[in-house]
Amino acid sequence: MRISQLAERPGMPTTTLRFYDGAGPLPADRTPAGYRVYGVDAGERPAIIGAAKHLGLPLEEIGELLGVWDAGACRDVHADPRRRLAARLAEADARAAERAAFTASLHTALDHLDALPDREQTPAQ
Repeated sequence: MRISQLAERPGMPTTTLRFYDGAGPLPADRTPAGYRVYGVDAGERPAIIGAAKHLGLPLEEIGELLGVWDAGACRDVHADPRRRLAARLAEADARAAERAAFTASLHTALDHLDALPDREQTPAQ
């Protein structure tokens, strides 16, 4: 199928599909005239790429996920992003805890600042 036919399926613009072709996760064969042509197995790849991008996976990891998709059963495909997302969630939780501790230290500093005694300004002599 041509790129325009593939673009109709997932609703991705052809420019995005061309980008994915160049970046690797959506390789295309070429006709003698240089047109991109995709096999029938490429039909689901744009949807998988789109879903993986929505989950925040970078292109390198999407390529790895597509490798699992090409070689494995659905349970393997589900387990791989689950592991990746669990690791990202742990990182996000750790950053949230760091931000909460930083916010608490700022509140403490502000409380200490407010507790400092005021002094009267002495007139210049």
